[in-house]
Amino acid sequence: MARMARATRKRLGEILIDQGLIQEEHLLAALQEQKRTGELLGEVLIRLGYASEEDIASTIVIQFGLPYLPVKKYAIKDEMTKLFPPRLLRQYQFIPVDKMGRVLSVAAGTVLTPDILSELEQMSGSRIFVFVGKQSEIRELIETKFAAASKAGAAEEEAKQLSSLGSMLLGDQ
Repeated sequence: MARMARATRKRLGEILIDQGLIQEEHLLAALQEQKRTGELLGEVLIRLGYASEEDIASTIVIQFGLPYLPVKKYAIKDEMTKLFPPRLLRQYQFIPVDKMGRVLSVAAGTVLTPDILSELEQMSGSRIFVFVGKQSEIRELIETKFAAASKAGAAEEEAKQLSSLGSMLLGDQ
């Protein structure tokens, strides 16, 4: 399971207030909006302009004792794009960034629950180590690198199938 160091029991909003990043009235307004929309608190705070992505990422680092990874500056190998379907990456807002032995490092823009981590470990056959990343960078990479690679892979597979079908029809096999 993912390793966490020095996590705190404080909630995201409490840490943001303690750090002087938001006011209590901002938290209360964001909590009301969260109830209405079902979004994550960090997403609401960013959307309402009460906190920046950097504020939320640094607070998650404090809250869960996870390391931060600036994913845009990290060179992600092509084989990482084939580990999980883009639909899953979008749903859980994470990307695989590296694999060393049986440990898969992922960067997440939101908190990955123990159930989600267990599912990812089962799918990948690896232990998951979580880094915190900016949501916008993770979303951008999902669309530009991971979804694009998935489409290219699907097109390549379809071309192979058509070529195989053509060979069978023409009696080349």
